Amino acid sequence: MASFSNFDLKERLDISLKDTAALSSLCRNTASEDTKCFVSEIQSGSIKLYTFVELLGSYLTDHNVLTRERGVTALSSVLSQLPQDYLTESELCFITTFYCDRMKDHYSIIPSMLNGIQAIINMVHLPQNALLSLLRAMFEHVQCQSQLLPERRKIYLVLKNLIENRLNNLKSMGPDLVYGIISSIDGERDANNLILLFTILPHFIKEFPLGHLTEEMFEVMACYFPVDFNPSGTEDLNVTREDLAEKLAPCLCAVPEFADYCLPLIIDKSYSTLKVAKLDSINLLHESVQIFGLSKIKSYLPDLWTTLKKEIIPGRDIELRDSALQAITSLIKVISVDKTVCKNFIDNIITDTKSSLCDVQLSLYRPVQILLETIAAINKTTCVQILQIVIPLCIGQYSTKNSLNDKIALIETLNNLMEICSRHDFCFQDVPELSWTNIPQTYLDSLTVENIELKSKIFFGLTIQKAHLNDIQRSVLYNAICNEIETGCDKIQIICHTTITDFATLYLEEIVMLVKERLLSNIDEMEVELLKRRIKVLSAIAKIPELGYIILPKIVTILTTDAVNTDICTTVLLNIQKLIALKKSDYKIHQFLYKECHIIDKLILYETNIVDHKMLISNICQLIVRNLTIEEQHAIVAKYATALDTKIPETDVIILMNLFTSLRKDIDLNLNNNMVENLYNLATSNCDLDIRQISCKFLSVLLNKMKVSDLDRIVSYLENKINNNLSVDNDIDLKQHIVNFQIWMTKALVMRGYAKSQYFLENLTLLLTHDEIGQIVGEQYQILVSKYEDILITENFCDVKIFYKQRVFEYLLRQNINFTSTKRQSYLIALVNLLEQIPEELLFLHLTELVPLLIESLSLSNEHLVLWALKSFKLLLDTKHDVFSDKLQCVIPRLMQLSLHRIMGIRIAVLECLAHYANYPTILINPYKQTVLDKLGVIIDDRKRLVRKAAVNARTRWYLVGAPGEQSKE
Repeated sequence: MASFSNFDLKERLDISLKDTAALSSLCRNTASEDTKCFVSEIQSGSIKLYTFVELLGSYLTDHNVLTRERGVTALSSVLSQLPQDYLTESELCFITTFYCDRMKDHYSIIPSMLNGIQAIINMVHLPQNALLSLLRAMFEHVQCQSQLLPERRKIYLVLKNLIENRLNNLKSMGPDLVYGIISSIDGERDANNLILLFTILPHFIKEFPLGHLTEEMFEVMACYFPVDFNPSGTEDLNVTREDLAEKLAPCLCAVPEFADYCLPLIIDKSYSTLKVAKLDSINLLHESVQIFGLSKIKSYLPDLWTTLKKEIIPGRDIELRDSALQAITSLIKVISVDKTVCKNFIDNIITDTKSSLCDVQLSLYRPVQILLETIAAINKTTCVQILQIVIPLCIGQYSTKNSLNDKIALIETLNNLMEICSRHDFCFQDVPELSWTNIPQTYLDSLTVENIELKSKIFFGLTIQKAHLNDIQRSVLYNAICNEIETGCDKIQIICHTTITDFATLYLEEIVMLVKERLLSNIDEMEVELLKRRIKVLSAIAKIPELGYIILPKIVTILTTDAVNTDICTTVLLNIQKLIALKKSDYKIHQFLYKECHIIDKLILYETNIVDHKMLISNICQLIVRNLTIEEQHAIVAKYATALDTKIPETDVIILMNLFTSLRKDIDLNLNNNMVENLYNLATSNCDLDIRQISCKFLSVLLNKMKVSDLDRIVSYLENKINNNLSVDNDIDLKQHIVNFQIWMTKALVMRGYAKSQYFLENLTLLLTHDEIGQIVGEQYQILVSKYEDILITENFCDVKIFYKQRVFEYLLRQNINFTSTKRQSYLIALVNLLEQIPEELLFLHLTELVPLLIESLSLSNEHLVLWALKSFKLLLDTKHDVFSDKLQCVIPRLMQLSLHRIMGIRIAVLECLAHYANYPTILINPYKQTVLDKLGVIIDDRKRLVRKAAVNARTRWYLVGAPGEQSKE
């Protein structure tokens, strides 16, 4: 390392202080070895800090302010880079004295001086007296609000550091510290600085006694309440009004001593005409009452109730109402420590609102109901107090009102209060003053009503009361449920299903008996409609294990009954499917159906020619097999896989294939060429579209999951079959079927990342140039990345590589140069179709290449291609990428031409694109404004209403182009 023994330290300082860059280099400990810095020399001991400061003395007393500023900069820079435990107490006392003296200097020195202070206060050995001297000098000589923004922030960061780390050392300053902080922050307007201050002040206020300056401290923060802030520059963009309001609130209620200033402020600002002011006031009340406590808020209770009442009743603004309800909940929770005060406060509320409860038809009934329910939910005591008033009024009105709407509203009130009581673990009759009530009997007597909504609410209310119904009442309810199942509408039946399920949690033995004696009795002799209703309710409650063990064998057996009705079969299959599709259940339904009910065997043997039945059976088989163990799946394969080795009857194809779709990768079907040929023929030559599709999908699943050793053999075999068929056969339909299979095959191989998958992808893409089937390939190309696929998915244990969609899309995009003008239409059809299935984030990465191709698609004759291109174009326009602006001169005229297209969907898509273009910078689109408006003026008379609606929207936006206030979009 080079030595500076040949240079005098004074000469080095003279040189560096004349050059800002040199000074910065010499004061930075990252200097090179050839340029040794002051920091490293002080750390090594070759220069003493005292010596360095004394040598700086002549610069610090120079008549030139700039020289003095550079001297302080040099010292502050060195201090900031020294280790925090390097300086001793005596050295820090010396440095602190020096900086206290510098604070009296010219204002331009303050920024550099503050950098030094920030370094000093982090020093480990800084003595308390030195720290206090430094802080007192800063408060006395540095007027914070006279400084520029960066300097003010440095001052606040110094305060933040001291408050968070050395507050105990500052307590001897007493009121001087409080006054200094108040003076420093008074009048601050910068949003970021305020966020910083509001973050540190609550801790300071809680930990430091404010004494006679309590009100001054509160007022210096209260001047910002309620927060009125709009970002004015880029530095404020990361701060919102809500951020400031959220940070300010804890400052205003940091200590109970603030209550006498905060609560009047809340009451005053809550009468503002501004919604944000009201919300801030109510939210502050919600947060503050827990800190202030009963003793502080007791005298303000009447005024606070008046303040909250005007937002709750009539409660037209839902946001304000909900905030006020939260606040009143917090208020009551705080005052509930004194039962007398709490009771009197709630009595006052009841007195003010009771008249609105006396008639359910009054407009204020609903707001008051919500208020009292909120109070009842707080605790059991408040609930009892509310019930004593509300229940008699509700029961009295329910017995005298004739209007169904009135009865519905009253039952709803009772239900809500019963639900609240259940959360507090008691019922109405447990309240001595309400022991005369017999709500369960009132509800049971009302079950004969015809109105569906009222009956639904009655059933719901009885479910809430399930723990408080006696044996006789439950028996009456069960009988009513069975009657509704047999005669009621669908909505009531669903509610009955829920009611039985809920009662089973408490009265399982009774529900088991109900199932055996009522719901399962005589099902073999029952008429169709009644049996369908029974099946629905039995399936709904079969998710409870003890009931499922009884019910499911009976339901599955129905399918094996001779001459079973078609509707009954459909109902059974649909409800079994719904049951096994449940995400959560208390037992393994799939296992039970497979092992105990032998459902797979019964479904395979079930003979039907109804396509819907086959699809339901297939789906049920797939869902059950998916959830079986590997041993159970092996057993299924051993039993049914031999069918693949023969020519499969068409009636069994769909079911068998779905049975094997969900097998795990470890299970080998041992496919031979005969099996593959059978499946290939079904996928390409069968006359039934459903069979062809399921065969294609099934083969693709097998190819995706099988071992590589088998895969090479089968893929080679299939490749030869495809090539031979496409080159020899003249049947265009057969070629289309083969192309469909080839797409599914390629999809399976690409998804699993097969070694030759790129070859098959290239081969498929080459077919876009085929004269006969090129367009078909283009239209079906999107199957490769379809996000609506339900076969090649991880739930079926398929291998799905994470970026396979990106691979397909980017490969096709690169092929643009390989398609000449005569073959481009099929290529563009494939590409544009693909866009709908590709994640937007991936599209945005390739806009420069994509947009010209979309524009080209708009000029072709294929109407479907034009429509798909317009939809993609509209989606991407919101990015406002430069490519859309660059292509304006060719896009707008083309959109004008297409705006009168014969297909309504194209006309609407064009108009939506034009509406999006209206958001582009005025300077770009203004030249086209009049042309667009003239054309839109014609289209608003279109014969189709949806087109006219889109035209009006687009025309309105284009009218505003260049209008005052529109410049913001530029």
